[in-house]
Amino acid sequence: MSIFEAYDQEFNALSQDIGKNISELRTYTTNPDKSVTLIRQVDALLSQAAELMKQMEVEVRSQDPATRKVLSDKVAQYKRSLGSLKSDFEIVRSEAQKSNLVGSKSAADRQRMLNTNDKIASQNEKILNATRTVADTENVAIEITQELGRNREKITSAHEKVREFAGVTDTARRLLHSMSRREVQQKFIIGFVALILIAAIIIVIYFTMVKK
Repeated sequence: MSIFEAYDQEFNALSQDIGKNISELRTYTTNPDKSVTLIRQVDALLSQAAELMKQMEVEVRSQDPATRKVLSDKVAQYKRSLGSLKSDFEIVRSEAQKSNLVGSKSAADRQRMLNTNDKIASQNEKILNATRTVADTENVAIEITQELGRNREKITSAHEKVREFAGVTDTARRLLHSMSRREVQQKFIIGFVALILIAAIIIVIYFTMVKK
C-alpha cells in the first residue's frame, strides 16, 4: 500500500466519523452536555482531516506528472467533501448553541456556555494555524530539496564537461609534442643527408682534380 492510499483510507474513515457525529449532534441540540461534547469531537476530527489534506497535497507533489494529475483530482474532490461537512457542522453547531442558550436556566449558564465555545474556537484556530505552519514548512523543504537536486545535476554536468575538455586538451598537447619531435627528427635527418651529399661532392671533385 502506498502512502497516498493510506491517507485515502484514513480520510474516508474521518469523513464517516465526522458525518456520524454531525448526525448525532442534530438529535442532541437540546442537550447542552452532549452537544458540547459532540461539538468538540467534530472540531477535533475536522482539524485532523484538514491536516491530513495537507499531507496528501505534499505527497501528490512528489509523484510523477501522470500520477500527480489523477491524485490532484482526487484531492480536489476530497476538499469539496470536507468543505460540505464543515458547512453542515457550522449550521448544526449554530442551532445547538442557540438551543442551549435559550434553554439555560440562568445568565451564569449562558456565560459558561459562551466561554466554553470561545475557548473551543480559540483552540481550533491555534490547531489550524499550527497545521498551516507545518504544511508551509514542508512545502518549503520540498522546494529546497528539489532546487538542490537541480543544482547538483548542473554541477555534475559542468564537472563532466570540464573533464571532457581536459581530456581533449591533454590529447592535443601530446599530439603537438609528437609533431614537434618528428619535425626535429626530420630536420636532423635532412641536415645529415645534406652533409653526406656535400662530402660526396667534395670527394668527387677532389679525385677529378687529382687525375688531371
